[in-house]
Amino acid sequence: MSNLRDFFLQLETSLASGVTLARTLHLLSENVSGFGMKAKVAKMAKEVDRGMAFSTAMERAGKPFTGMQISFAKFGEQTGTLPEVCGTLAEYADKEMNLEREILSSMAYPLFLLFLALMMLPILESVLAKGTAPSIPWGIARSVGIYAVILAGLYGVYRLLSTSGVASILVQIPFFGTIVKKLALCRFTRTLGVGLQAGVSMGQCLETSISVTSNAWLEKELSSLKASIQRGGSLADGFKSVNALPSTIKEMITVGEQSGKLPEMLKKTSDFLEDDARHKIQVISKLLPILFFLPIAGFVAYIIISMGSSIFSGLDSIK
Repeated sequence: MSNLRDFFLQLETSLASGVTLARTLHLLSENVSGFGMKAKVAKMAKEVDRGMAFSTAMERAGKPFTGMQISFAKFGEQTGTLPEVCGTLAEYADKEMNLEREILSSMAYPLFLLFLALMMLPILESVLAKGTAPSIPWGIARSVGIYAVILAGLYGVYRLLSTSGVASILVQIPFFGTIVKKLALCRFTRTLGVGLQAGVSMGQCLETSISVTSNAWLEKELSSLKASIQRGGSLADGFKSVNALPSTIKEMITVGEQSGKLPEMLKKTSDFLEDDARHKIQVISKLLPILFFLPIAGFVAYIIISMGSSIFSGLDSIK
């Protein structure tokens, strides 16, 4: 995500300074970092040199460029506002990158504690259950295997979160579903605000903003909004029938539309939703270490109780 932010930021700066798009892409291909990014930008530069549209070159390059970025870039080319669109896309990429880093940093400490707990398990087994416990090296190897499986499972869940079917199920889970909802709404309002700031039409913005959430639940919730805008209604009127948004958020959007500052208000809305989701993620990150150590504590208690029972049984037999 940081590569995309730097890419669009440098594009905005160069294009605003009067450098041609093809020349800018050639310069970026020499300086851009990231696995595979340099080759893709170099190929895009050659295609733009041959007369291909920038948005088409982005589409042919594929990842890491998203449908939203391609759609907005196409609009910027058609309206002559490509530098401004690149600037808003750089800001969007920066926000998304900060959110991803926040989530990863919140998970890093609990995962470290989980690793520590798994490493302690074979040592505790050897101390408390002498003779019956496996050797410490074998126990550590087993713990590393368990940790690798857990990490693979978490990565699989992360990948599944981007699919609409799974996301629509996750929103039904208490507390965790609230986080999924907040993040989906945050992405929707942020994309909508970025598009409107770049001058993209409301209809195109709505379609693109809904698609980037990849959430069937949110698409269903916002279907009435799309219908309302197509009939010529205002965004505020359309949001009245959307139950996914809190009334406070709806009021903020209404005020923004009436005051002519809808893009700014949508950005504030996305920041509010992001902060709320971040707070809930921090709560989970504080609870996870306790949950990770509970099985270890239970195992230790079981061993101690078993040892105590055997000791008391031996004393009774002596009597």
